[in-house]
Amino acid sequence: MYHDFSNRVAVVTGGGRGVGRVIAHRLVASGAHVIVNYCHDRASAEDTVEQLTEQGPGQAHLVRASVARHDEVADMFEQVREWYGRVDVLVNNAASGAFRPLGRLRERDWNRALDTNVKGALWCSQHAVPLMPAADTEPGGAIVNLSSTGAQAAMADYACVGTAKAATEALTRYLALEYGRLGVRANTASAGPIDGETLRRLPAAATMLDRARDITPLGRLGTADDLAHVVLFLASPAARWITGQTLVADGGLTVAGPFAGAATANSPEVARAPAAGTPGAADRVDVHVAVGG
Repeated sequence: MYHDFSNRVAVVTGGGRGVGRVIAHRLVASGAHVIVNYCHDRASAEDTVEQLTEQGPGQAHLVRASVARHDEVADMFEQVREWYGRVDVLVNNAASGAFRPLGRLRERDWNRALDTNVKGALWCSQHAVPLMPAADTEPGGAIVNLSSTGAQAAMADYACVGTAKAATEALTRYLALEYGRLGVRANTASAGPIDGETLRRLPAAATMLDRARDITPLGRLGTADDLAHVVLFLASPAARWITGQTLVADGGLTVAGPFAGAATANSPEVARAPAAGTPGAADRVDVHVAVGG
């Protein structure tokens, strides 16, 4: 087993579907007891917990709460305290945001994004930390917030989500500073484009994803499982000396930059390109595209 979370207690917000579901599966498979939080989609959340229970070896419980409401967050962690009396790992995965141009974003769009992504992560952390192991206990508690490369690299129709995620990354650093003396680490797991339901809601999603795939050095888009592996690493004792950091998993997309050539080592254009100094080499034209993170 790559990471051993045997008998550790993990709370995964927004864990009923999507990336949260995959993270919960990975944690349970590693021996953790996972509290799956959801807000709206009860059917998916119940299905997730049923799968987790069958999968084992860890256990799974379901709890409904909107992380955008402080009172519901408090009630959720009181329930966790009654069940287990502790929290070892908190994964702030729940997210909300509108995919619209700046001029079409409404005040309620901003409020929902900030209340869920930023305030929700703060409130969950504040209620989880008192339940985490003492500073002299190994391993200590771990908080992992989720973000995306859109927090640092601007992209069309992503201002609301990207701004909230950038604030979440800043919050991570302050959580690390505030709670480090208590033995609690806080880090952010950030991902490049993941080909899934969320990104496909973006306008012109297919074109954007194709471009991102073309310029990504590793030649593919990310998966929810790729991000889950990063989360488990940051939550594990293997990352015991890492705190206040944002770990980006994007296949090299941010290294390539927005003006990287669309032809990569994985594409036939490179395989067919003449070597420097050979006939035809000077006639080769590289293709360049602009793409957001």
